[in-house]
Amino acid sequence: MGSNKLSRIKFFIGVDISKATFNYCLRYGGGNVFNGKVGNNVESITEFISGLKQVPNFKLRYTVFGMEVTGVYGLILIKTLAKMKAKVVVEPALRIKNSLGIIRGKNDKLDAARIARYLIKNLQELKLWVPRRKIIDELSSLSTLRERIVKVRTIMVTPLEEDDGFIDPSISKSNIDLCQPSINHINDLVPQIDDRIKILWKNDVHCNRLMQIMLSVMGIGDVTALQILIHTNEFKSITTARTFASYCGVAPFEHNSGTSLNKNARVSPFANKRIKSLLHNGVRACIPNDPEIKAYYIRRVEVDKKNKMSVMNAIKFKIICRVFACVRADRLYDRNYVSVKPNEI
Repeated sequence: MGSNKLSRIKFFIGVDISKATFNYCLRYGGGNVFNGKVGNNVESITEFISGLKQVPNFKLRYTVFGMEVTGVYGLILIKTLAKMKAKVVVEPALRIKNSLGIIRGKNDKLDAARIARYLIKNLQELKLWVPRRKIIDELSSLSTLRERIVKVRTIMVTPLEEDDGFIDPSISKSNIDLCQPSINHINDLVPQIDDRIKILWKNDVHCNRLMQIMLSVMGIGDVTALQILIHTNEFKSITTARTFASYCGVAPFEHNSGTSLNKNARVSPFANKRIKSLLHNGVRACIPNDPEIKAYYIRRVEVDKKNKMSVMNAIKFKIICRVFACVRADRLYDRNYVSVKPNEI
């Protein structure tokens, strides 16, 4: 976020969240430290914020709260702080850990203190949490539910299929008969969730527009577009193609040092592999059906003798760039589109 929002910060509160409670560490005035534990509910949080007013010169507008990504456990605190218009930073645990050097020992009180120290150390580089609209929260919840149900179906169906030919046929049939009602129910449930998801985004003007733009790009299907919509927070939290490529493990990073270490650039394992997998499926659909991408793939693989997976990774980035360019211009993807420079008009 803009540095003007953080330039006047004087109070840093690190929060370590668990299911029922959270520990906090307040640091201010260069060295003053205050620790405590609060119930993870709206009433306790409101009382906690009111109690902070007893700290000398405390003002909520001069305060930043920091916490790790904890899934649903942090939602109550985040939403309560958002209603109070507090500044909130939500970071992956690994990013905080790696920024603090060698770390020994671990407990909730210590983790809260480390998060507070992270806020102080990285004040000028902090990115404030951007709240999501309710519809994005609902789409995210339904998407997660769908993914869980698909996994359950795989867990049930795969062993039953593998048993065929290896165990007694009567036992195999008995197992299948027992599981079939549940499998049928799951098979019916998945399309019901898909229909609910589609109704939600179609009935919202902004989501509908973004989804239509993304779906106009070859290689982007309903599931992929939905994941992009959710994880970019409608392109508010992630605004550039390069940032998103890094987020989903498509962007390669150099790996060399001096003259003795010089390896090929490679993608990072720290990525959203779910979206990366979806993009990979999109690339497989593009290669035979998109003339531009097909020509690029043939040239890089057959002429330049590049590694196939490396080329497919580059195509993923091309698809990402197309999506972000179309969203930025608020237009559907046009295969015949030609960019015109201002001096050519």
